[in-house]
Amino acid sequence: MEPWLAGLLLFGWLMAVLFFRVNRIWLPYYVIGAVGLALAIIFIGRATFVESSLQQVVAAGVHAISGLTPVPTRIFQSAPGAIMVLVVDQSVGWTMLQITVESSGLLETGVISGMLMFYPGWSLRRRVSYSIIAILATYVANIIRLMVIVIVIHYGGKDTLLVSHTILGRAVFFIGVVLIYWYLLSRPTLRTIARKLDAEMRE
Repeated sequence: MEPWLAGLLLFGWLMAVLFFRVNRIWLPYYVIGAVGLALAIIFIGRATFVESSLQQVVAAGVHAISGLTPVPTRIFQSAPGAIMVLVVDQSVGWTMLQITVESSGLLETGVISGMLMFYPGWSLRRRVSYSIIAILATYVANIIRLMVIVIVIHYGGKDTLLVSHTILGRAVFFIGVVLIYWYLLSRPTLRTIARKLDAEMRE
């Protein structure tokens, strides 16, 4: 994307967010703000060193955890964002797993950060602290997802790559992300609504 176009879109987004904020029109403010911030995080992350750094951190995390298990892994030296898994089933050999944008956690980090940072009614401190917790929790959920894939490939062989990645890994990660959203976004919202209803009923 051309820099002038990106700047124009950013300016338009800021003006829209400011307009709805000043006029206290909360639903458009939240939707436009959250979506815009999520897209900005994702695009900036992909255009800079952030994505490659996330890939390397995720790969290093999986490699460190696998060191505590009987499943040998290696970091591929030519691509630090890739993991080599020793496959013991069928013909013994190494299978390389490339950590892409889908596996780096960048997409999920952008979405949850946007939803939390523009949540109306919360203090800035709460929004920032919840966003940090969400990012760390997403990283942990991603590590668990990749460890499931690594373990299945190690013991099941190369033929299990599709099942472990497309079905098992995504199912585990989906459950983890749902739990993160529930505890950091849905649960506090329901509590706030319950308190307001209780206060109205007492009046």
